[in-house]
Amino acid sequence: MSFRIRLILPIIIILFAAYLRFYRFSEFVTFLGDQGRDAIIIKRIITLEHFPAIGAPSSLGQIFLGPFYYYLIAPFLLFFNFNPVGPAFGVGFLSIVGAIFAFKIVKKEFDFITALIFLIFISFSAVNVQLARFSWNPNLLPVFSFLALYFFDKTLTQKNKRYAALFGSFLSFSIQLHHLAFVLIIPTILSYLSSRIYFGISLNKILKQVQNDLKIILIAFISFVFFSLPLLIFDLRHNFLNTKNLLKFFSEGNPTDQEQFISRFLETNNFFYTHIFQTDFNQYFAFILTVVLIYITVKKFKLKNYFFIYINLVTFISYLLIFSVFNTARNFHYYNPVYFSFYLILSLLITSISKNKVFKYFIIIFVLALYIFFNLKSLSYLFSTRGNNQIKKAEIIADSILRDNPQIRFQTIALPYLETDGHIRYYLEIKGKRPLPADTLQEPLELFVLCFEKDCQVLGSPQWQIAAFKRAKVDKIWKVEGVKIYKLIHK
Repeated sequence: MSFRIRLILPIIIILFAAYLRFYRFSEFVTFLGDQGRDAIIIKRIITLEHFPAIGAPSSLGQIFLGPFYYYLIAPFLLFFNFNPVGPAFGVGFLSIVGAIFAFKIVKKEFDFITALIFLIFISFSAVNVQLARFSWNPNLLPVFSFLALYFFDKTLTQKNKRYAALFGSFLSFSIQLHHLAFVLIIPTILSYLSSRIYFGISLNKILKQVQNDLKIILIAFISFVFFSLPLLIFDLRHNFLNTKNLLKFFSEGNPTDQEQFISRFLETNNFFYTHIFQTDFNQYFAFILTVVLIYITVKKFKLKNYFFIYINLVTFISYLLIFSVFNTARNFHYYNPVYFSFYLILSLLITSISKNKVFKYFIIIFVLALYIFFNLKSLSYLFSTRGNNQIKKAEIIADSILRDNPQIRFQTIALPYLETDGHIRYYLEIKGKRPLPADTLQEPLELFVLCFEKDCQVLGSPQWQIAAFKRAKVDKIWKVEGVKIYKLIHK
């Protein structure tokens, strides 16, 4: 393959990736309560008002992530002059940059064809495209977890201090993006121990080998702690709030289920392939596919020569096993730490499936064609005539409240209780009318209730902000962008 083709093909694929991620971008960007909450925090970083030591609360309750995502994405909100499309654009842009870096890594470690197929998988993946089209802390985890594994490989194989520092930092970044990245620690330990045993070191000499590796392990650990420091300091200053809530969740929340592990594993494994290929899979067929992938990988690639493959393979397997223990939905973003690892394994297998070039390229083209077809078909915005325009709607709703000239101190809340109003609050704040904090105990003079259903039972609602609003009286009701707004005042 000529140098010109080797240069042009990746560029064409990256352009397709960018097109899929930014086509009709502002029309379909998700901007709801979580994005509005994050935008408020990022806006206050930019204006030097507040520098948070914690990130977003996780879905586990009051267990907070680290603040890395806020600082990473803040420049994009500033660049877009506080338009909330900025953070979403930042996620899309960084996902493209991450795909380029991942392509270069695979090309360097293996060969051009494998790297090209890997890039196609990333670029046309409906899951990765959807993650790149809105701002949310887990969305960049596929890139960061893959880079963490790469730097771990380099740390062990080259005993390089710089790579050790990068591994520690990217592991910290990954965990700050989502708590499920904690699972990455287990395959890294397993990969480390297996590599030392494989290369002729007996079990009773592992501790001695660990002592020899202690310097790079210590550097990685210090790097990890350094970039996790804001969250650690927060925990120390708040009587270990995060740690206590995490322990409480595991002790009282029944998050795991070992009794039905086999059925949970089959379900977890099946959902993974459903998300990857965007089509329904039979769980037994999905299980056979995983077994075949493991078998062929182990048979074709020797650990001594392909340690990076084994790190990704161990990560993929251990993640599915550990995730199977948890009682939670199998949403596509919960698999973020292993998407790139799977794409790497699959790319290597289909490029090494046969020595017959005609048959090999037929398989490659066939697999990629089916993959692209099913993934593109599931991207509804490519075929939809109208966008949801959530950013514009949030601004219109905020403007309708501002036209009522709310008194300072006023408050906004959303009904039903599952709804949040961070996106409305963001526009109120940047337009100079900041509502009281959502968790404040201070009584407002006016309360604007945003009803996201056809009708809401406002007066007498058990929602605590309404219940605490003394002698409540409905002053006005109006409807804008499908949201009914109730203005409550004191009698």
